[in-house]
Amino acid sequence: MSINNLILITCRTINQGIALEGGKNTRENVRAAAICAFDKDDFKKLDYLVGTPVKVYTDHGEVMVYSTISEEGPHPGIIFIPMGPWANQVVNPDSQSCGTPTYKGMKASVEAVPNGKVLDAVELISTLKGA
Repeated sequence: MSINNLILITCRTINQGIALEGGKNTRENVRAAAICAFDKDDFKKLDYLVGTPVKVYTDHGEVMVYSTISEEGPHPGIIFIPMGPWANQVVNPDSQSCGTPTYKGMKASVEAVPNGKVLDAVELISTLKGA
């Protein structure tokens, strides 16, 4: 099952900062940053359990992350991935001459992948061309 016509936003989170204290390659960091948060009604459209791996697609790339529901948002039609290696796979790299990629407002689609593998930060970066 998949959901199309979503808008992806990113930013840093407190949980992500706490998890990074233990190291970039820890399970805690993966669980804090390799996630896609959904509005609860949007998540129901996937028809899977919370925690099921999902593949997020944008015009700029794709990435496998764990699914979650946020009680504080995002709102319907919006998904959220914390800034970091996983979000960097799908954000718009155009910095519009300011040196920072476009972290908000990318059109995205999401597909549930129940048997998908979410890579840790080192594994993910090692898959990049030239790494």
